[in-house]
Amino acid sequence: MKNFKLKAVAAAAILVVSAPALAVIQGGDTGNGELLLNVRYYGGTSATSGGDDMSALFDLGMTLNDMVAKNGQAGYSKSWDLSTGAYGTAWDQIKSFAGPNASQLEFSVIALDNPGHRYLTTGAVDTYPSLGNANLKGFQNMEAYIIANQATNGASTATPTDAPNSFFGAINGFGQGDTWLTKTTVDTTQPLGAEQHFWFLTTSSNASLAQANKTAFGVDLDGDGKVNAPNEFANFKMTDTGALTFANPSSVYPIPEADTWAMLLAGLSLLGVMVRRRTGV
Repeated sequence: MKNFKLKAVAAAAILVVSAPALAVIQGGDTGNGELLLNVRYYGGTSATSGGDDMSALFDLGMTLNDMVAKNGQAGYSKSWDLSTGAYGTAWDQIKSFAGPNASQLEFSVIALDNPGHRYLTTGAVDTYPSLGNANLKGFQNMEAYIIANQATNGASTATPTDAPNSFFGAINGFGQGDTWLTKTTVDTTQPLGAEQHFWFLTTSSNASLAQANKTAFGVDLDGDGKVNAPNEFANFKMTDTGALTFANPSSVYPIPEADTWAMLLAGLSLLGVMVRRRTGV
């Protein structure tokens, strides 16, 4: 029975390697924006000067509603290979641009529903900080970035001197996409290799000063609604080879193997012998 459970859990963890056929990006104004990966390289102290900055955008081939349907689905996993297919050119461009400093590339994943004020975002925090409804509604200003990149068939790069709003670090002239144009204190971009939690953010009411709903995305293993461990809820991770992965944990903790139980019992027995010797029992 134990092996059957473990096999069932393994079967649920379906890993899909995806390189979708790309088309015009569906924006947040439709109410069901695309899931987007942003990769950026800021080479100096400024993200908009010095000629050493570039960003890349990748349409991940899923909409916000597609992704929300996976919330809480135990064992669901998905991956994208940016080094091949329609993604390859943009990935090669930003890696070549960064050159020996490619380790400084950072990534984020976002999706927008502007009419419904629903947003998905990466964020390497265990507790999402204060975020009012008014600021969450301001996330819709990222739509300018999507519009500027819609005609690129979902995989493109941009620098500060390219078309307005196409560069991730200068939306609406100066605002960086890293913090949704400063509407949140969470830096959504993290270095390659980092694991980022995923967050589902919605307005809680029409009251501007009220706190927005900030829900960790994925599977809550202990049912307390809090991120208590690195493997609880979902994580996005990206490697320096261009592999982006998303993973929901299983809804059950791993079942120890027989040899693990044997070692545990042996250790407890030895501890009991030592205690008896010391107490003279």
